[in-house]
Amino acid sequence: MSTDSYDTIIIGAGVSGLSCAAHLAREGKSVLVLEQSKRPGGYCCSFTRKGLIFNPGAHWILDGPGFNSLLTSFGVDPIEFKQLHAVYRILGPTKYVDIMMSSKELFVKSMRRSFPNIRDESLGELIDIANLVKYEMENMPTDSMELISLYGKLKMGVSMLLNAKNMMKYNSMRLKDFLEELFPGEENKDLRAALHIAPGEELTAIALLVFLAFGMAKSAWGIKGGSQEIPDALVKAVKQNGGKIQYSKKVSKIKVENKKITGVVLDDKTEISSSSVVAALDANQLYFQLLKGIQIPEKLERKLRETSISGSWFSVSIVTDLNPADYDFEGTDVLLHNTNDVAEAGKPNNPERNSFVAKFNSLHDDSYRTEKAKDNHHSIQLLAPATIEYQNYWKAGKKLNRTKKYEEVKEKFAKKLIARMETYIPDLSKHIVSMDISTPITYHRYTLNHQGSGLGWEKMILWKQRLKFVKGLYHAGMWSFPGPMVEPSIESGKNAAELVLRDFPE
Repeated sequence: MSTDSYDTIIIGAGVSGLSCAAHLAREGKSVLVLEQSKRPGGYCCSFTRKGLIFNPGAHWILDGPGFNSLLTSFGVDPIEFKQLHAVYRILGPTKYVDIMMSSKELFVKSMRRSFPNIRDESLGELIDIANLVKYEMENMPTDSMELISLYGKLKMGVSMLLNAKNMMKYNSMRLKDFLEELFPGEENKDLRAALHIAPGEELTAIALLVFLAFGMAKSAWGIKGGSQEIPDALVKAVKQNGGKIQYSKKVSKIKVENKKITGVVLDDKTEISSSSVVAALDANQLYFQLLKGIQIPEKLERKLRETSISGSWFSVSIVTDLNPADYDFEGTDVLLHNTNDVAEAGKPNNPERNSFVAKFNSLHDDSYRTEKAKDNHHSIQLLAPATIEYQNYWKAGKKLNRTKKYEEVKEKFAKKLIARMETYIPDLSKHIVSMDISTPITYHRYTLNHQGSGLGWEKMILWKQRLKFVKGLYHAGMWSFPGPMVEPSIESGKNAAELVLRDFPE
């Protein structure tokens, strides 16, 4: 059964899909966004329990004013941000350090407080390298390679060779190796662990350097009212410019005839016509489900199957009548680990040993408390690395049937994680007012990301956004160029829109 026809159909109402739709709609294109969930945002979303707001993903971005400038260009009112004094604390077995501070002086003070014997030369070198990486990032072209001329590509290639040497070097160097080179010796093992911003051996040095440089440049902006404010604002941009969004509409197939896009088919067999489709979703879903039956170039298929994806996590969102401030927590996100062995700390599915993150959003921002929140209630969110295959898919089996056994295994996992938190907040388990538990299965259900992946590909690859083997098909979002997180995903949506406009100018 055929229904309406649009210039472009966008699959997925995450921030990349919404960005793409808003840019196309502003240029007069008829646009339809189809979202399988009941609301927009994907991982960039929020939910409320007992009047307190929780974010499954990030709750801050690097350029709040820049996002508001984008909204203004769409004719939409800006949203509110709060410039954060400190964002991330790493609490090790014996020491702690604040990684993302609002100035160089505060970061240095934090390091010297915890590590008074740190060599000034090594600390200075760390800061200098971070600032070099930041300078290179800020001076790199942001357009997709697909949007520039051959001359532009040659110029960009030369620019990267000459002006992005540090970016390329530290994007491929393991953080573990970088820190051992900068702070060698057994006497610095606590220091190295304290600068390891996430568990696991494969994390690259660029992650720490970007955190440091942008944090010291006062570029951390908390989203007042929760992360849901960002996709909600982009929804207004789409609608205000004439685009349409439909929720609870799952696409089951992208229609292709003679290697050209003709539209999509929904789960209920409804067919919607279009000459172009932007898939703002998981790469595995796009290539191996929605394009099932379409011949994918052999080289691309091999690359897709061989490239590792990032992991997922387990989270417990707690409303408690204890105030974390009484236990020396200040509202920053905290990475807690009880070992300096980063390999051990990074092993997933081990709530009794692996490192985990605690977030205290209601402490650092009153906007995370709605009128329904009681004065003595506070939020704590615990996140630990986990995989979807844990204990036979959390006792749900490969069909992911969430039975009583599934509820039991996730509650057991949560209790172990809460017990770890009681090292820092005694008797927390006796003061829980409300609790929500999410597994990688939960994240898979709400985002359809393969295995519940939170950051797409494990390592950044310059994936093409225009899929040349089918005319009119494009890819956007964290699985595509320029990569994961909120702002790159928004840029990815813009790039996809510009490619569509170039290929279909009328």
